[in-house]
Amino acid sequence: MMAEEKVHDHESHRKEALAIFKVYLKKNGLSVTKPRERVLNAVYGLEGHFTVDQLEELLEDFTGSRRATIYRTIKHMLEAGLLAKVQTNTHAKVAYEHTIGHPHHDHLVCDRCGSIVEFNDPRIEELQKQIAEKFGFELLYQNTVMTGICPTCQQRLGKRAPSNVIVSV
Repeated sequence: MMAEEKVHDHESHRKEALAIFKVYLKKNGLSVTKPRERVLNAVYGLEGHFTVDQLEELLEDFTGSRRATIYRTIKHMLEAGLLAKVQTNTHAKVAYEHTIGHPHHDHLVCDRCGSIVEFNDPRIEELQKQIAEKFGFELLYQNTVMTGICPTCQQRLGKRAPSNVIVSV
């Protein structure tokens, strides 16, 4: 392992996320339920981007109104800052990723296959701060999603086809 690589401590990240989630739920007059905890635990057991379908498969023995509970829990986790959402190709698929234990990064999303590449560039981060300052914004959060066509899809297409999606960030 390289010196600058960080080892993810999934259990401590899960515990931290659960503590934050419990505070968020109570603050918003919501109950801390076993199904909500189960969804959070499943999310924080995953590495990388995931869809609701993938999460539902992981929770296949989940009883009750599974899909509705998953969506509501994801909504609350987004509001609590425990998840980030990434729009993928043609906005048909939404991917999520957990935020605790992951440094800030931005995304390149393939318009054709939906593949996601994470990147971080200090120049972009600084430019975003300057832009927010120029317009008098107090920057609370930023997420850049750039949509294009990945090298694999470019090869498959034989040439660059025009994009049919505009992603606003």
